[in-house]
Amino acid sequence: MYPRLRLLLMLLTFALLACRAEIGILPTPTVTPLPPTVTPSPSATPTDTPTPTAPPLAPSATPTATPLPSSPTDHWNTYRNYNFGFELRYPPGSNLSLNLPNTARLDLPFASGTNLVEKYLEINAQEYLGRCLSPLMESLPPEALQLETLVIDPLTFETVSFSEGAAGSRYDWTAYAIHNEAVCVTFDFVLHSSNPDNFPTPPPPFDMALEKQVFEQIVQTFVWFIP
Repeated sequence: MYPRLRLLLMLLTFALLACRAEIGILPTPTVTPLPPTVTPSPSATPTDTPTPTAPPLAPSATPTATPLPSSPTDHWNTYRNYNFGFELRYPPGSNLSLNLPNTARLDLPFASGTNLVEKYLEINAQEYLGRCLSPLMESLPPEALQLETLVIDPLTFETVSFSEGAAGSRYDWTAYAIHNEAVCVTFDFVLHSSNPDNFPTPPPPFDMALEKQVFEQIVQTFVWFIP
């Protein structure tokens, strides 16, 4: 009996399946879930080698004006003549031994240990009357009065040098003269030396070129001004 019952049940099952197929009923397919996708942990992705960049340029220093070289006369003393409206500078160590309205004398420093006795500048000022010569220039004979021109822009000087001796002494001098429409100013630079034979032990002679350097330096500081 049992085998017949089993056969019957199988036939009924086939019949039921056939009916479902005819009416379009299909067994719902079982979806087998896929195993979960494992996202691999991000590996260290090699980065591109950074392109080396030049270091930022340091800010350039603000250009500064190069100072002009200072003149050796910048810190000299000043002689000013208010009566005739001019001034000049003279080196430290000098002595203003005479200072009158129209004349002055500056005793200038010089190297010791030689036969040079004194070194000085005499300044004279007067009204310009068509001729401008220093007292030393006027004492020269005409044939010795050969004036030269010295231009120190914008000024023009007339100058002459001369040497003369008296009683064992020697005087080497250079005179400068300048004028405007109203005033004549002259500068007499004098180097007074002694004959070396006057000494038991003759001293060395002084350096003429060295001692005369300051003459033109002083003249270059000359300025007219309005009193």
